[in-house]
Amino acid sequence: MQQDLLERYSDPALRVYAVWFNMYPGDARGKWPAELLTDHRVVHYWDEGRLLGVRLLVNLPTFLDRQAPGTLTLEADALWDAFFVYAPGDPWKEPFPRPISWGYPIMVTRDRLLREVQAVMAK
Repeated sequence: MQQDLLERYSDPALRVYAVWFNMYPGDARGKWPAELLTDHRVVHYWDEGRLLGVRLLVNLPTFLDRQAPGTLTLEADALWDAFFVYAPGDPWKEPFPRPISWGYPIMVTRDRLLREVQAVMAK
């Protein structure tokens, strides 16, 4: 994403919020690759309790009309390895914000992510 997305779009208004948490043994905070997303527009969060991932999974039924390609494993207790694109200025308040687009898993749906960000940035 560093090269495909962030280097392609230099607009300072673009923001990326990367939320990291444990899903597999070895996903410790100290092991996440800091060099993965180094652009100054990326804000990294560590979510020890998987709170955002749980919240996204709970709210997933409201996003299903904008179904992401890929296989969604609902047996998980949190949604992870997913992207969500929001319109500029969308407030993060109740009810949970509805994304313009989302995809899961990121590497399978990365082309969709790039198209969606391009569309948002063109407006």
